Amino acid sequence: GMNLSMQSSTSQAQKWRRIMPYVSASDATHAAELTVRETFEFAAQCLHFADAEAGGAFHSIDDKVNAMLRALDLDHVADTVVGDENLRGISGGQKRRVTVGEMLMGVTSQDYSSSFLALEGITDGLSSQDSLHLIQRVQKSCKKYQMGAIISLLQPSDEIVACFDKLMVLSETGGLNYFG
Repeated sequence: GMNLSMQSSTSQAQKWRRIMPYVSASDATHAAELTVRETFEFAAQCLHFADAEAGGAFHSIDDKVNAMLRALDLDHVADTVVGDENLRGISGGQKRRVTVGEMLMGVTSQDYSSSFLALEGITDGLSSQDSLHLIQRVQKSCKKYQMGAIISLLQPSDEIVACFDKLMVLSETGGLNYFG
């Protein structure tokens, strides 16, 4: 088998996170009271987008947020709260796109440019239509920002499989069954 290990300082680990952002299958990390727009603005600020422009940083973040809202088809719910089980907000499919968008907010920062995006189980719990829509949006964003995505999925539909340029199928034990 192949192992990948990295011994690094905290600053090097943070650099790796920016080079290859990771999106987990969980949507439980959102602040329910924030709107979709506020969630993206906060993510952009945390990911140091437009640090170099002290006076124009807010304008740059605003442009980035609006572009991400359009790219993930969330512009019509931009001012709706994300919500949770106690606060009604956006749908599950929209929340999953917010999760992906949060990590994509740092992808095109001038200070940190990502080459890959790692997404784990991002279609878990979504309808087949929402799953396909999300994968198509990720595909479109990857092409726009000229980056790759490593996505792990369980039992994707034929339509979802057709969205990928390369496919790797692993056995239950982790062995390679197919790559191409």
